Amino acid sequence: MGIGIIISTVIMTGVKFNYEISKVKVEDKARSMGMIYPDEVKVINNKEVGK
Repeated sequence: MGIGIIISTVIMTGVKFNYEISKVKVEDKARSMGMIYPDEVKVINNKEVGK
């Protein structure tokens, strides 16, 4: 059991984990979950419309 842990540790030190996601993919995922930018929203303020 100890030898297996040592061997797996040696193997894992050579493995590089790279989980980078592009900004486009992040934005696409966020938009699919309902994200919108503030400049995409039309705001109507009823208090100012009557003036």
